[in-house]
Amino acid sequence: MRYTFEQFNKEYPNDDVCLDSVFENRFGDLKVCPNCAVTNAKFYRVKNRKSYACKDCGYHLYPLANTIFHKTTTSLRQWFFCIYLFSVSKNGVSAKEIVRHVGVSYPTAHRMAKQIRKLMADETGRFEDNDKPKQIDETYIGGKRKQKDKDNKTPVIGVVETGGNIK
Repeated sequence: MRYTFEQFNKEYPNDDVCLDSVFENRFGDLKVCPNCAVTNAKFYRVKNRKSYACKDCGYHLYPLANTIFHKTTTSLRQWFFCIYLFSVSKNGVSAKEIVRHVGVSYPTAHRMAKQIRKLMADETGRFEDNDKPKQIDETYIGGKRKQKDKDNKTPVIGVVETGGNIK
């Protein structure tokens, strides 16, 4: 089933939901506060800031730090929409297309496209957790298959870590 624009709008209606999503993806499994070492630490959203603070000691976590969203003034929802465009596009997304769809300036759109492409191309080649089970599949892409001739096709192999990365 395809992920549609309607589903995108329901899942990410505003910037707060987008920031919560980034926080959950980066720190969702955080059980101990990095500052006060309290177990089962609870973090709350700091008003008028893109950060979360520990309820016990007030230590701030910035979910956008060291990400493609770091120090951006562009709305997170606009970033998420651009990532959505890249994910559903068959032939890529140009900066001009981002300008038309999102309504940002060309330099901003160019930077966003560059950062998203960098993010999508980022591959270390290794999985973080070697204990997690992995699934692997292969296919051949290109042209019509003639009997058992695979020479004119490009092999593509995908590996998925359960609940994790895709290579």
